[in-house]
Amino acid sequence: MKMKKQSKFYSLALTALLSVVTAGCSFWPGGGQKNNLPPNPTITSVVAVSEDYYGSIVPYKPNQTRGMLAGNSYRIDFSRLELGLMEIARDTFPTDEYLFQEGQQIKAEQVSEWIAQYNIKAPDGKKKTGLLVNVLEHDYLEKQQKQLAGMVLGISLSPIYMDATGKEKTYNTDELRAKGQQVAARIVQAVRADNPQIPIVLALYQVPDKNSTLVPGHFIMSGTVNANETAISKWQPINEEYFLFPSDVAEKNYAQQSLQFDKFKRQTQNFFGEYIGMTGLGRFMGGKLTELTITATAEYDSRTEVLQFTQFAAAAIDEAFDKSVHVNLYVQSINRPLAIYIRPASGEPYMHIYRQ
Repeated sequence: MKMKKQSKFYSLALTALLSVVTAGCSFWPGGGQKNNLPPNPTITSVVAVSEDYYGSIVPYKPNQTRGMLAGNSYRIDFSRLELGLMEIARDTFPTDEYLFQEGQQIKAEQVSEWIAQYNIKAPDGKKKTGLLVNVLEHDYLEKQQKQLAGMVLGISLSPIYMDATGKEKTYNTDELRAKGQQVAARIVQAVRADNPQIPIVLALYQVPDKNSTLVPGHFIMSGTVNANETAISKWQPINEEYFLFPSDVAEKNYAQQSLQFDKFKRQTQNFFGEYIGMTGLGRFMGGKLTELTITATAEYDSRTEVLQFTQFAAAAIDEAFDKSVHVNLYVQSINRPLAIYIRPASGEPYMHIYRQ
C-alpha cells in the first residue's frame, strides 16, 4: 500500500470522524444551535474509500449465498478469500473505474446444486467428500451508470478425494488445478445463461486442511472469460502459500525466514524478561515472503508497558525482516487487543495503542 494513498485514507477517516463529533455537539447543552442542522440528513449513493479499495453503493446488499457454509465440515477463512478475490479483481476491474457489490446474480440454490454434483459417498455410505466446496460471487459496477459490468467468482476446492476402496487421497496442486478448470467451465456455462455479455474472472481457491486451525487456504489459479464469450480464454497459475511460524513445516520449506522469525522472537522476549506467546503467519508469493502477520500475546501490567513493547518490536521488525515484506503486528492479552503496528512494504508505518 502506498503511503500517499494510506495517508489519504486516514485523513478522510479523521475528517469524517471530526464531522460527526462536531455535528453531535449541537445536541448537547450549550453545544450550538439546532437550527443550523439540515432537517433531513442525506447520504451519497457512493461510499468513497482509499484508492486501494473499491467504493460501494448503498443500500448495501448481502451476498445471495451468505451463510451457506454453516455446519459445513470445511473451514474457509472468508476474510482472506474475499480480500484475495479483490486483489485478483484489480487487474481487470480498476478501483478508479468500478464499484464493488456483493454477488447478486447467483442464488444459493444454484450453488447447492453444483456442490451436490461433486459429492461422492464412500462404499460404506458413511464418509462423503466433494471436490467443490463453495462458490463466492463478487460483482463490479461501472462507476458512472452503476450497472453490472463484471463478475469475479471464487471457486473453493477440496484436494481430498476417495478412491474406489473408500480410502482418502489428496490431489497435488497440478491435479487440483486441472480438476478446478473442469468445474469452472461448467459453472461459467450456467452463469452465462443469465449474463451473456459481461467479463468474468475466476479464481480457484484450495481450502485448508481440515485439521488446520491457523493456516488459511490459498489461491492456485485464475482465469478470464472475455465479454460476449462462453469459454475461459486464459488460465494463469497462482503460487501462493501460507506457513505458520514457528513450525517444522516452515523451517523445512523456508529455513532463512524461520531463522529470522526465531531471532525476532528471542529479541522481544529477552527485552522484557517474561514469557510472550508469539506466532507468525507468512504469506509467500512465488516462493518469496510478501506479508507477515505477527500476534504477540501476554498479560501486560500497564499501557506504558504495551507502548514500550510495541515500539521495541517495531524496531526489531525493521532489523529482522526485509523492507519489501508487509508486516502486521497485533499485540493482545488473552481477552482483548492492546496495540497494532503496521509496516507496509512501501510508505510509512502506523502504530495505534488501544486506550480501553
